[in-house]
Amino acid sequence: MVWCGVFPFRGVGPGLLVAVVALLAGRCAEPPDYVPLRILDVSPVLLDDRDELREYVNAFPLADYEPYAVRGGFRFFVDDPGDMIKQVIVAGYPWERHLLELFERHVEPGTVAVEVGAHIGTHTVPIARLVGPWGRVYAFEPQRKIYRELHHNLALNGVTNAVILRYAVGAGATRIIEMNPATGGNEGGTGVGQGGDRAELRALDGFGFERVSLLKIDVEGYENEVIEGAVDTIRRNRPVVVIEIAGGEDYATAPPDVRKRIHATWDRLEALGYTVTPVFEHDYIAIPVG
Repeated sequence: MVWCGVFPFRGVGPGLLVAVVALLAGRCAEPPDYVPLRILDVSPVLLDDRDELREYVNAFPLADYEPYAVRGGFRFFVDDPGDMIKQVIVAGYPWERHLLELFERHVEPGTVAVEVGAHIGTHTVPIARLVGPWGRVYAFEPQRKIYRELHHNLALNGVTNAVILRYAVGAGATRIIEMNPATGGNEGGTGVGQGGDRAELRALDGFGFERVSLLKIDVEGYENEVIEGAVDTIRRNRPVVVIEIAGGEDYATAPPDVRKRIHATWDRLEALGYTVTPVFEHDYIAIPVG
């Protein structure tokens, strides 16, 4: 099904691509009932670097990148073909196809998807297609370089229903944190720590997200903090939660101390009324009960 027409939508801040866009293909089908989503205040509270960030995003060194097509009709800019994630893209494959299949089953058109740890958009782009022209994706990525790549990958794929936010996500009061320095060959493995980019850390509950059908969490060991700061959002929306727990650790082979960490997250989700199921290696899906 396709919808015709383009309807401009107002966005806020650098790289916040917020719009309602039609997908044009030969003929037009009747659109579903349009229920508008609220425009949320996503402005920074403590670290207002929007002007600097806009300049940085606009200074994208295009000559250092090559666009690669992957199965599914998506394209992504790659600067380091040896990076763990980007080498999969260079080979023409989507990153974590097992998760894309989950998104296809559980993301509802016209709803909100919240992606915590968006990286360069390998999931943001297909999720944006799934929520459709009247849905929206809020994609969080605190690393400056990766945020810039995310911005340009959305543009490369014509995505205009995503709001990208250079915030870390956690629990407690809004504050300034540091990321760890990015690791060569695995930029996606960078978590909250010290010595890397400064970023504003926000709790998801502070945004007031509505009609959320999917919450994706991939935060390199910080998942318990993200959940703690999203309890109200989870209880109110009952989204499907796709989560990486104890990144790099396969539950089937994890040592006891790692299994204990996994079950701490698992138990927290169950306490919120979810059934948790391992998907593949360190990825899990949590489905609301009832």
